[in-house]
Formats: sequence, structure tokens, C-alpha cells
Amino acid sequence: MPEFTPIPNAAPAIGLVLRTNADSDCMLRITHSFKDCMFAMWVSTPAMARTAKRPQKFSYAELQKVATARGATWGRLALPARLCTPPIADSEDDLKLQASWQLISPLVEIFDLETNLARDRYEFLIRQHATSTNTNFKTLRRLLHRYFYFGRNIYALVELKRGKPSPTASGDNNAVNCPGRRGPKSILSKELGMNDFVLSTEDINDMVLTLKSLLRKGPTTHTNAHDIYIARRFAKRHPEIYKEYIEFKRQLPISYRQFKYHVSNHALLEERLAANLRSHQRNAGSLGSIHANGPGEIAEIDATGGRIHLVTSGPSPVEIGKPTIYLLIDRWSRFVLSVYMSLLPASYEELRQCLLIAFTSREKRFQALNVNIDDQRWPIGRIPPVICHDRGSEFIGKSMREAAAKDLRIELTPLPPYCPDGKAIVERMMRELKRRMTESGLAGVYADRPLDPITKKVAKNAQAAAVHSLAEAYRVLIEIVEEHNNRPHSALKKKKALTQAGIEPVPKEAYLWGLKHISGLKVATFSDEEYARMLLATDTASIGSGVVRYKNSPYLPDNETAILLAKKSPNRAHAIQIRVDKSVRKEIFIVSKQGEWAKFTITRGAESDASAMTFDEADALGPTQSLLAAQAQNSSQVERVKARENQEKPKGRIKASKASPQQKADARADQTAALKAALTASEKRSPVATTAKPTSVKPEWMRIEEAERLRQLELTRNQRNKS
Repeated sequence: MPEFTPIPNAAPAIGLVLRTNADSDCMLRITHSFKDCMFAMWVSTPAMARTAKRPQKFSYAELQKVATARGATWGRLALPARLCTPPIADSEDDLKLQASWQLISPLVEIFDLETNLARDRYEFLIRQHATSTNTNFKTLRRLLHRYFYFGRNIYALVELKRGKPSPTASGDNNAVNCPGRRGPKSILSKELGMNDFVLSTEDINDMVLTLKSLLRKGPTTHTNAHDIYIARRFAKRHPEIYKEYIEFKRQLPISYRQFKYHVSNHALLEERLAANLRSHQRNAGSLGSIHANGPGEIAEIDATGGRIHLVTSGPSPVEIGKPTIYLLIDRWSRFVLSVYMSLLPASYEELRQCLLIAFTSREKRFQALNVNIDDQRWPIGRIPPVICHDRGSEFIGKSMREAAAKDLRIELTPLPPYCPDGKAIVERMMRELKRRMTESGLAGVYADRPLDPITKKVAKNAQAAAVHSLAEAYRVLIEIVEEHNNRPHSALKKKKALTQAGIEPVPKEAYLWGLKHISGLKVATFSDEEYARMLLATDTASIGSGVVRYKNSPYLPDNETAILLAKKSPNRAHAIQIRVDKSVRKEIFIVSKQGEWAKFTITRGAESDASAMTFDEADALGPTQSLLAAQAQNSSQVERVKARENQEKPKGRIKASKASPQQKADARADQTAALKAALTASEKRSPVATTAKPTSVKPEWMRIEEAERLRQLELTRNQRNKS
């Protein structure tokens, strides 16, 4: 009997087996998964594959009932050693394998439809295919059943030879042991020289202190602790070595493995600190769902609630809410195509904004938010033809299905229920985003979901020190994304094509190289400009007197179509449908049936008033803004009323007497001199009374000017009398 490995709390998935009880040799292997049911077949020893029956239908309720019975366990069934070893290329076994696969592959694709697995259709389709390929019906059915019997493994088509299994490599008594050595040398030794740094007791103490210091502040990992140790304590203790390291003149003095080894052996952590030390849970298996032929072909998307509080600034802060983070990542290269934060509830309207960010200019988009990023550091991606998502309401809703399938021509591949591993890449990246945001020191961020008193207290403390701007949180988020895109990834180290081309195993370089050099990939139906128009959100604004007003901000025409539309607009404003990119406040569009769309640009004053804020953040601040305005209005009115109480009644107006021009000039000079004296008076001198009449001394040039003016006036009067 093959070895069975139980998997506690496993969700049913294709390839897994369900052992009904410990004494039974028969187990149920999942072969197909659909929306409402699953298909499975009974398996036991490899020899029984010859007489295997067709897959049977089980509803999720029936499967759950069997799985929860006493002694039932989900797990993996070990394959025979023969089926784990691919045949040598172009060998006889390899040719037989390829011929068998070409024979049954059309049937495998046909039976991925639930209706074709019914009893009458199943036998009929196999017989029909056997007739068209001139193959024996029983042989064809047996090959198909072997494929399903061993978990849809193509190597199951290899013929199992009779006899005892060959000894494994670990049992080979002739194996030669390598001579002992202190450890492998780094591959960078030829470029950067040998690493001659020797650890001391002080260095180990610094490592332990660094780790404990971070654990007292909150959750952290060995990776983060190692980076901070090198940047701070090591740099302070060994400044010359650190300077050589950051200038690429020597290797990393203390590797991550050394750091982890020593802190694990010397750091005696209390229970409270040990609870904050996080480690990555690695999945021993590899699911076929994470396969892609190249970049830009399949992307994974997800949305999650960000563990960060956003509040208003001021003496009485008001909580605005916690944003939702949307993430789009390329499956092949692990390159993050887009990241988006929104304060609105999860919906397709917000999801389309995430798609729009993926293939538009980073400089244009994030400049208004004061985020330091450009198209070279974060290259523009392209819309993938296939998007894998979970069963969230924003992904499986009617608007998403219709827009993606009909309008955007994007193929959606929703995961079956209870199968989060189907998009493990984006799930892992979401976890990394939350972890790194916590490590960034951004105010208002908390690491764990508030479920117990301790985590609830941490979340409450984070709320008290929350950030005051969505752009501030967005800035940190994009820094994390940029770091991820330029950091080596373990999955890319396995891709031989990158190694042959001399491409570094980082998501950014792998994505750009793959788009140029890997051919035969699926591509999206429309161009980036066409997608940009399709993904713009629809909203209502008003237009009147040539000005469009949207979200209380004025927009002026910016192209010929907009100028013509503005000239035709009436003085009285009326509602009009617009298309807008909600993360770029600078411009909006009005759809034109012919030619280019009318483009309107926000005025400079309104753009300055927006203060690097997205539309949804402005909407979230709307109630707070109204409250502040009402409070200011009330305070102002109270002060005016109080001023009216002590205000004296106006006395009767005294009629002023007429004065000559000279007298007016003297009076004006006197009042100006008194005001200047009062404004420039020092603390030691008493203020000049405005009622006192200072001595007026006119300069000579003023007397001459006045005499000339009177002479000209007299000449004018004489001229009029003569006429």
C-alpha cells in the first residue's frame, strides 16, 4: 500500500485523497472541482489502477459528511517511484508517454466540463474519440483512468514495470562522502573577495539586543532584524567594514544564516517576545494553479482591509476609517503591476481603478499625491488577458463579470470555494505588505487582527497615533512595492531562461525581459489607450458658463472638443455625465460621440486646495469638513453677538466744514504722521495720541509743487472766461 501522509484541516482540492478510516485500503481521490460539486474516484494500490472506475459525483455536503466521519482524514498518497521520475528525453519511454498524452489530452479537456462527466455522456465521448483515432476503446479508457487515478499526473501514463523497486539514493552504500569543510564559499567571492570577517562575542550580543529591541516594539521577522542590525549596530561597531560593504567593495560581513543561527542559540526570549517573532510557513507542495508561461499572461488580484487607521488632524481628531488595499501581481514574474488604496467599500468601481493604475504613467498619477516614483523605477505594466481572483463580492458580482468578459475581453478564472492556495502569490504578497507596513514605523499601523485583549489594545493604541492623510500611507505602500519589485525572489531563481539570458532574478527585470523575449503568450485584446477609456469611472458633474464643476472644484476646457462644448453650455448649470480617474484629480473627460473626448483640467487654485488628496478621501472628509465649517460659523456668530452687546449707539453725525486744498493737505499729512508715529513707537515711549496736533513742517518741494498747481488752475480759469 502506498504511503499516506495526513494533512490536518486541509480543504478538498484536486489531487488530494480522503481516507475514510485508518483500516481501509480504499481512499477517495478528487479528480474534478466545480462550482456546486466535485468528482472523485476510489483508489488503493498502484496495481488497482488497471481496474479503476470512472469518477463519481459528490456534492459538497456529501463530501463534508464523509470527511467529518470518525477516522476520516484528508492527505496525500505517495506516487510510485517510477511515476516520480520523468523518462529520458527521446527515449522509448518518453516517446510512449508523449503518444499516450496526445491520445487522451482532448478527452481530458472535454471532461473538464461537468455535463460531460455524466454516465451516458462519459462512455459515449470515450467511444467516439476511440473511433476517430482508430484506438481500442478499453485501452483508451484505461489510459484516461490511470491519469485520474494518480492525481492527474502525466507520468501516470508511463507503464509500471513489475518487480521490486530500485534502491533509493539514500540507501546506496556506494555513495562517496564529500570531504569535510568549514562551509561553502559565496559565489561573489571572485568579484568582491573572500569574506574574512570573524564574529566576536560583542557582535553576537548586538544581534540579540537588536532582535529583542524590535520584538518589544511589536511583531518582526529574522529578515527584518538582520537588515536593521547591519544598518545600525554593526555599522556603529565596524564603520570601515560597513562603508566598504555599502560601496560594493566587499561581501555582506554577516549573512542572514549566521544571524539566525546565533540569535536562535543565544537569545532567550520571554513568552511575550517569542509571540512577536514571526516566521514564514512554507508550503511543501506545489500546485499547478500557479503556473504561467510568461509575464503579462496571467495576473492574480485580491483586496483586503488595511490594518491602518486614518484620522483627521487637529485638537479633536475624528476617525475617517481604515482603507481597503487592492493588489494586482503578475503570476510568472511576481512583479506588482498595481496597488491601490481606497476608503470606499469594496466594489467593481474601486477594482477598475486598480486595473487602470497598472498600465498608466506612474509619474502622472502619483505626482499630485506627492509620491516620489517614476516610470523607470516602477515600469508601466500591461493588462493581462487572464485574471485569477477569489470569490469576493467585488470579483464575482454581475458588474465585474459583464465588464471583464464583454467589455474588456478579460478572461476571469474564479477559484472554487475553500481554495485560497489557487492565488497563493497575491495572498503571500498581501501578507508581506501588511508586515512591512508595520515594520516601516508608520503611525496608525497595527500588525495583528484584534481578536484578543492584547491585539485589541495594540489596535486601539494605533488608532490614537493614526496618520492624517491617505497619501501618506500610500507613499509608504509604494515604497514597499518598489522594494519588492527590485528584490531577488526565490521562484525566479528556478527559471533557467533568466539564468541563460543573464537576467537578475528580481521581479522588475524578469517582467521587462519576459515581455520582450518570450513569444507565444496570450495578450489582451485591446490597446492600453482603449483600456484606459474603458476603465475610467462614470460620475455626474455640472456644466454652466463654460465651467465644469465636479466635487466642488472647477474645471476649464483643455482641448478643442472641450472648448466647443464649453461655448455651447448655457449660463445655468445642468448635470452632465463624465468619465474620471479617481486617483488623478487634475483632469476629467466628457464622452464625445465623434472624435476625441472633451478634456477639462482643474484650475490651479482648486488643485492647491485639494492638498494631495484623492476623491474618495475628500468624500470621507466631507462630514468632518461640514462639522468644522458649522463650528466656525457658530463661533463667529457668537463673537458678533457679544460685540453687539457692548457696542455704543452711534452719535449724531456732525457735518464737516469745507476746507481749502491747503487745509486738506495739512490734515492728511497730520493723520499719516500720527499713524506712523504710533506704529513705530517703542515700548519706552508713550504712544502718540491721534487727537494731538503735531507741528507740520512742509518741505520746500511740496510748496513749489502746490504753487505751480495753483498757477496752472488760474490760467485755465482765465482761458475759459475769454472763450
